[in-house]
Amino acid sequence: MKTIDENSNFRVAWDFFILLLIIVSCVLIPFQLAFRNAVLALGSYVVYLIDVVFWVDIGLNFLTSFRRHGLKVTGPRETASHYLKSVCIVDIAANLPLDALLLCGPDLRVAGLSLLLVLRQLRLLRLVRLFAIFRRWQDLSWTNSGYLRIAKFFTIFMLLVHWIACAWFLVPYVEGFPENCWVVQQGIEHASPATQYIRALYWVIQTMATVGYGDITPHRDFEYVFSILTMLMGASTYAFIIGNIASLASNLDAARVGFFNRIEAISQYLHSRHVPPHLNEQVRNYYEYLWAHHRGVKEEVLFDDLPPSFRLDLLRHLTRDLLEKVPLFKYCSPVLRNVFLMALKPQTYAPGVMIARAGEIGKEIYFLSHGKVEILSEDGDENCGTLEDGDYFGDLSLILKEKRTGSVKALTYCEVFILTIKEFNCIKDEYPEFREILKKVSSEKTEKVVTLLLKGVTL
Repeated sequence: MKTIDENSNFRVAWDFFILLLIIVSCVLIPFQLAFRNAVLALGSYVVYLIDVVFWVDIGLNFLTSFRRHGLKVTGPRETASHYLKSVCIVDIAANLPLDALLLCGPDLRVAGLSLLLVLRQLRLLRLVRLFAIFRRWQDLSWTNSGYLRIAKFFTIFMLLVHWIACAWFLVPYVEGFPENCWVVQQGIEHASPATQYIRALYWVIQTMATVGYGDITPHRDFEYVFSILTMLMGASTYAFIIGNIASLASNLDAARVGFFNRIEAISQYLHSRHVPPHLNEQVRNYYEYLWAHHRGVKEEVLFDDLPPSFRLDLLRHLTRDLLEKVPLFKYCSPVLRNVFLMALKPQTYAPGVMIARAGEIGKEIYFLSHGKVEILSEDGDENCGTLEDGDYFGDLSLILKEKRTGSVKALTYCEVFILTIKEFNCIKDEYPEFREILKKVSSEKTEKVVTLLLKGVTL
């Protein structure tokens, strides 16, 4: 039987759907017990319909892959065994419809509470499933784990507030609404469930937030004890919220703050060295571009820790457009193309920067992956043309070992891959077929290159 990838779109969407149903269950079932305390047909239909969905979820969990020591496990036996050893028992216990046994009989009551509704509270064990879903999402998402922690915390916090509000009203109800209880003091013992719930929720929020307006106050010993516990819980939760939100906010933005602190330090240094403001601004703009497009990561060292074969697979994907557009790569064998990919060094140039200057002997071949450059004459006065994505230059000067008779200036931010003369010579010596490829490419020079050569511009 085929297993389900835990990171597939279907599994993520299904988990999100189950998460919503868990929240609905944890809100609806305590509310029915505390404020309705009557078995309503519509409420029962909703509860049992959700039960059916959760039984389907239990079946899917037996077939969902998981990770063990960084490896994805997809065997049906392994996935089933893993689920049985984790939260399977709790999921089944939370989904057993024990209350359905009393559905067709008399309305049995314990301490004034419907036994059927009391048994339904077992479904609150589904909260364990909520933790399991968030844990899976956090394991699969490094970049969004902080946001997921915040979402999980607020979900649990709001459910806790709801449950305390239900308990705050439920206790006077069980006791038959004594004259000195808060419900009677507020005169809402015969009010609608919505009004009763809003008053209870209002008291919980003001107590946990330590506001305490005094319009709803405890009058009995039990209510005082309940209020004390709620205040302590609120104070602890408040401290936990402030500490975690501050920590999460700083962690979520740590990379950005660190990168821009570096930019600020560079800017201050340039200012202290009396560098002209326009150059300082160009430096800032360059670093901001790096952050926007590369998150400040140096591409040339980004994959150094990966095995060569793995790094090669990534480079094939990152340079796939370049491989399709540049004739030099089209004629290479797969082995030679891989050697080229491992030799290329990425570089980013800002607008207005001279990538290659006239009068220099070429020591690099530049492959333009993204951006636009202009070709200038030797004196820099004449625009001899432009090059765009997929074009390359520097090969003639490097092969002929002659000085360039033109310059190349970036018109936009340019993403370039560079092949140095050292790597070029190594490839040429180790792979004799490369000479034939150079001859073939030279005989098929593009119209742009031919136009440049006619103008006496060699790059």
